[in-house]
Amino acid sequence: MTQGGSGKCVVVRERFEPANLESEPVQVFALGPDGVMLGGCAGRVERSWHWLTIDTMWVDEAKRGLGLGSALLRSIEDEGRRRGCRWSDVTTFDFQAPGFYRNAGYVQYGVKHDYPPGHTNYFFRKDL
Repeated sequence: MTQGGSGKCVVVRERFEPANLESEPVQVFALGPDGVMLGGCAGRVERSWHWLTIDTMWVDEAKRGLGLGSALLRSIEDEGRRRGCRWSDVTTFDFQAPGFYRNAGYVQYGVKHDYPPGHTNYFFRKDL
């Protein structure tokens, strides 16, 4: 493999240096007045390429549709920006929330059909 004029191989190699393999966790939560968790969003910041990956998003079923999920998503994106992230990515299944992420400005860049069997897995990205 050669480096070429753009230095792409150097960037890829740098990503896998031991110091760059660890990611930084990012979590935001919404608590009710009684301290009960109403929702949360957890992800990680990949340091060398500066992206935020959203791993888990959850909102109590009774609180859905009230803007809590959007507020959690904005909050974790803001934290990603604060940490220098250029973009955010998330995967979601057809039985979860692809419409939610589209409405939040995420753009689909990939799809796995029949994964898991009978369902579709969507890959989304958003520039921060």
